[in-house]
Amino acid sequence: MKKILLFTIMAALLFISSCEIDNYDPPTMTLDGKVTDQVTGENIFTRQPNGIKVRLLEEGYSNPVPYDFWVKPDGTFRNTKLFPAKYKVSVLEGAFEQSSAEEQIIDLSRNQTIEFKVEPYIRITGVSISVSGNTVRATYGIQRTASTNQMVRSLLILAKTNILHENTVGLKKSAENTLSEMTEQEILSKTFVDEISNLPAGVYYARVAVFTQNYLNRYNYSEIVKVTVN
Repeated sequence: MKKILLFTIMAALLFISSCEIDNYDPPTMTLDGKVTDQVTGENIFTRQPNGIKVRLLEEGYSNPVPYDFWVKPDGTFRNTKLFPAKYKVSVLEGAFEQSSAEEQIIDLSRNQTIEFKVEPYIRITGVSISVSGNTVRATYGIQRTASTNQMVRSLLILAKTNILHENTVGLKKSAENTLSEMTEQEILSKTFVDEISNLPAGVYYARVAVFTQNYLNRYNYSEIVKVTVN
């Protein structure tokens, strides 16, 4: 009986000790930001997840553990659960030239707002997405940036969810424009018109997707637009 009592007391002391060690203040700092085109200032639209990744590395350590989270489809990001510290912040794996995405050092002893200005692989311009009967139509142009990646294809994509990208479950696609078979002059001078027809009535989300040759197979996207087919 004495042994059992002694064991119980020791276990209780260990529990109290561990609670004291782990009794840290919760993370309360907020980091807001956006990723923009360094020429136009417009947001870089992306997919989520597996689109643009924000990476934080805490300063003061020789081998800090990366803390990653995703940029939203509209090119903005927000994290409200960070510990106060100095961090090196970078954006990775988006449809932009990585060399254009300069790292930033921030001090999260107070809330911060930052912006990353990058060079997208291409620009999708003059996007208009509309509904006519049971057809969703997109018109747009494609503009070359400083990137030299080969342009491969473009298309209109659409789904019932606003988590919209090239691998969305239940995705509907227009016919693809085979950019790799067109001259640069043809691509840059053309107004593309893509359609998805015979859609049942309902609410959909649509955007234009353009793929240029890159090792992560990332697409450049237009903004997601909500449309209703009656």
